[in-house]
Amino acid sequence: MEHPTIPLPLVKLRWSFSQWETYNSCPAKWKFGSVMKLPRQPPGPAAARGLEIHDSVEKYIHTGDRSVLHGAIKSKYIPIFDELRNHENGDTYTELKLGFDVDWAVSPPASPYTSCIAIMDGVRYANDGTAHVYEWKSGKPKETHADQRKLYAVAAQIKYKAAKVNVTTFYLEDTEVPQRIVVSERGVRNTLIPLWDGRIAMMLRDEFCAPKPSFGCNWCDFSKKKGGPCKFGA
Repeated sequence: MEHPTIPLPLVKLRWSFSQWETYNSCPAKWKFGSVMKLPRQPPGPAAARGLEIHDSVEKYIHTGDRSVLHGAIKSKYIPIFDELRNHENGDTYTELKLGFDVDWAVSPPASPYTSCIAIMDGVRYANDGTAHVYEWKSGKPKETHADQRKLYAVAAQIKYKAAKVNVTTFYLEDTEVPQRIVVSERGVRNTLIPLWDGRIAMMLRDEFCAPKPSFGCNWCDFSKKKGGPCKFGA
C-alpha cells in the first residue's frame, strides 16, 4: 500500500492521538505545544481527576482490590475490568504503549524510526482472533472519542494481526452508554489506515498552523490572555 509522502525533517516529530486532537481543534496550539515545545501550565482539576480515575482502574485490574477504585466509578463497570483481570490467554495489558513507523510497521517506542505512539488503557487478544481494546473515560463524551477508536483499531489490528478489532469507550461515571467500533482486518487496511495517513500528512505539511479562535482560547496556555504567543484569547 502506498502512503502519502511525509516531509523527511518532520518524520522525526512523533505524533499521537492527543497531538492530532489538538491540531484538529487548533493548529496553532499544536505548533506551540508539540513543535515549538513551549511551556504549559500544570493540569487543571478536571484533568487531574481524570488521571486519578484511570490510575485507580489500573490498580484494580492488577490487584483485584475494589477499595482502590475511585468513588466516581460506577460498580456496573467492575465486570468489564474483570475481563482484563481474567484474560483467557493469561495476559493482562494495561496502559499498553505501542509504536509504529511511517509505514505502520510495529516499531519500538524509543526507536528513532517510530512515528506514531499509541497508549491504550486496556487490551486483550481473545482466542477467537479478536483484539479487544478498552478506553476509560471520565466526564462527558467528546466527538473526537470516535476518532480515537479509529486509531486504536489500527494499532491493535497491526500489533496482533487480528481478524477483527473491537474498540470500546467506557464512560465510567455513566455520562453516556459505551460507544464501540468493530472493524475487520480489511476495514483497517482499506479504510482506517488511509484515513490516518491523510490526516497526519496534512498535519505535518501544514506550514502555517493558523489559529482557530473559539471559546476555549480563554483557557489555552498559549493565548494572549496568558502571555502566550497567540494573538487570540485576550
